[in-house]
Amino acid sequence: MGSIFQILLVLFMLSFKGYGQCEIKDITVGTERTSEQIQGKQEWKVSFINTCRCSQQALIVSCNGFQTVEKVDPSIFARVGNNNCIVNGGRAIAPFMTVQFLYAWDPPFIFVPISSQVQC
Repeated sequence: MGSIFQILLVLFMLSFKGYGQCEIKDITVGTERTSEQIQGKQEWKVSFINTCRCSQQALIVSCNGFQTVEKVDPSIFARVGNNNCIVNGGRAIAPFMTVQFLYAWDPPFIFVPISSQVQC
């Protein structure tokens, strides 16, 4: 079911975007509640989706105030400086691919993409 959704998402995005240059707005961030609780905190799954036909690397998102009681793999999501975090260790996120991680805290945190480098 997930792969069908990703295929439909790709087709939908291509039909509206055409083949222009990628921008930071082409990174979609989704957060969904899981069925788990970690140390009494709700667990959340965060997805960073590159909705453009070009790869994007060095994705930086705002994360000022982000907290978690669940260990997060630093090669997927790590703080850089006081207010920002890097996604996927700065490695490229291929077109229409998703990078995900889990964390546990209440309430959910809103991550806002700040910058990336386009590879087209």
